[in-house]
Amino acid sequence: MPRIIISHALTLLLLLLFTPAVAQDEATTLLDRMTHTVRNLNYEGDFVYQTGEVLNAMHIVHTVREGFEKEHLSTLTGPNREIIRDDYTITRLTPDKEKPSVSERRRSHLPTLASFDPERLASLYRIEVIGDERVAGRPVTQVAVMPMDSFRYGHRLYLDKETALPLRRVVVNRKGATISQMMFTTIEISEMDTQPQEVSETPVEAVEYDGDWSFEGIPAGFIIELYSHTEPGGQAREHFVFSDGITRLSLYIENGSGGLGSRQTSVGGVGILSTKVDGYKLTVVGEAPIDTLKTFLRSARHNPAGK
Repeated sequence: MPRIIISHALTLLLLLLFTPAVAQDEATTLLDRMTHTVRNLNYEGDFVYQTGEVLNAMHIVHTVREGFEKEHLSTLTGPNREIIRDDYTITRLTPDKEKPSVSERRRSHLPTLASFDPERLASLYRIEVIGDERVAGRPVTQVAVMPMDSFRYGHRLYLDKETALPLRRVVVNRKGATISQMMFTTIEISEMDTQPQEVSETPVEAVEYDGDWSFEGIPAGFIIELYSHTEPGGQAREHFVFSDGITRLSLYIENGSGGLGSRQTSVGGVGILSTKVDGYKLTVVGEAPIDTLKTFLRSARHNPAGK
């Protein structure tokens, strides 16, 4: 065999072996930058959010001052509403109420994109750079985060080339059909200070839960990221937030006396499924395939004795 053919064959083999790894490393680096800039940059703009056939437009102002993060959201379509979020509280303003609604801000309220963990996602999703495009008049790099199983949706992220700020996000099913998407139409990004006071970033860890419920056989990678117990109207309610690092599901457990039994519905791309277990009503909500929601409900075990 001529030496030149052998040389070309070896070159092709090396490209096949190393190109995917290089592409994934590049994508992982971009996601690492994104999780940092989405919380530490000052920016203002308008974006549209589509889920199912519902389309909404909003204005956002995000600022960081001396290490503290603040976000002001206001609707541009439909009823006039505002949401103001800082490190400690969420304030909701609506014209039909004289007093604003103020609640404590928990970790679950942080933007999902800010809590990305590329290393954690690597065993669950294929992560790669797809190519270059433009969003809101700015050049972006498209990164695909596609699941390795059928329990989760895929994500296409369009990251600003200069800052890695996500200017567009598309959630797709296994056939590539769009489930939901968010896209900036205008955006102004302020330059960071030469010595900025950055927002503290704490890795997401599983919550230690030792209550009356256990969950057996949930999809790989999901952990309990948040747990709370409240008693609205005197009725006990438990709330679990499960996450695999990008997909989040909420599971609510409350006394199931009265009302309907099993129920399945959806609001845009968000599925809602409920059933009863040992006299309790369980409702799971999240942007995930319906079979995933069913798996979570089937996994629930009531252990009143503790274990």
